[in-house]
Amino acid sequence: MNTPTDSPDAEELSFGNDSPRISWLRSWVFAHRRLLLTSLAVLMLLGVSGGGAWYLRDLSRRPLSPPDGPWPEQHGFSVGLCDNPIFRCSPANNEAAKNPTKIEAALRNITGVITIRFRPSTTMTRSQSEPEQVPPAEPPLGVWTSRILDGTVHNTPYLDTATILAYFVGTVSQWDNYARVAEEARSIPGVRYVVPAVPDFWQGKADVAIDLCSHGPGLLCTGVHDRSVTEAQKQAIVDRLWAIDRVEKIYFEDHAQRKKVREHYTQSEPEDTGTLSLEEMTESFYVKLTDRRAIKIIGESIKDMPGVHYVRRLGAV
Repeated sequence: MNTPTDSPDAEELSFGNDSPRISWLRSWVFAHRRLLLTSLAVLMLLGVSGGGAWYLRDLSRRPLSPPDGPWPEQHGFSVGLCDNPIFRCSPANNEAAKNPTKIEAALRNITGVITIRFRPSTTMTRSQSEPEQVPPAEPPLGVWTSRILDGTVHNTPYLDTATILAYFVGTVSQWDNYARVAEEARSIPGVRYVVPAVPDFWQGKADVAIDLCSHGPGLLCTGVHDRSVTEAQKQAIVDRLWAIDRVEKIYFEDHAQRKKVREHYTQSEPEDTGTLSLEEMTESFYVKLTDRRAIKIIGESIKDMPGVHYVRRLGAV
């Protein structure tokens, strides 16, 4: 008796109750598999390159590190007087400091000194009860501060008195003469300290400086008892800057860079002035523009942002 047998080929090609359309699709995919694989690879490559483009764009908008140079030449120095109890000068030096005219004459007689100018002690007072005022469109010194600092927010607590102690500023003919000039100046009765003036490292490198909040003695920003600027606030400032037309470059100067600049110009100084410079506690953004007419726009746009101490114009008006 003959028993019928099924074809083995029919079993291998059987996929159940496939419709003719599905069978045709499988045949088409099999016939065009190389083309489909190539297309898939291209799509994956485009996705990666697109993500890379966004990454590069984000990278290009991050603040740059300060340039390595050039370093401006140094010619100036400052001379502080014994006119404040915090300096703990001797009674004789305290008395001599009361005669700045005599001290100025002695400084001018030092060989190598080119110019000497006296800056008298100044006390600036702001009244907390002053009526609300509209700030000028252009600050006279090219400095934009928050409304709290410039006094246009009514009844806002802030430090109402600041005193700048008397001092001299001078220049020397050649910086090689400075060490000798400083030594002779320190020997003058009434002189508390002599320090080199730090040149503006950013001269010609940027048009605007944005000094950030830093928690320290007597330093107020856009509020009372401010802490140091946060990373989120820094990013918000950078985003706002890039949204302003004519911004070409943004640099960030941290504490390490500021210390590097100061040490470059004061590395041989043994004398401590006895004061704490607020500049040593702050970080800053420096902005290079394609058109300096954007300075005012930046000042008005950035000055009241959280984390901003003030905005400064760099260079000539």
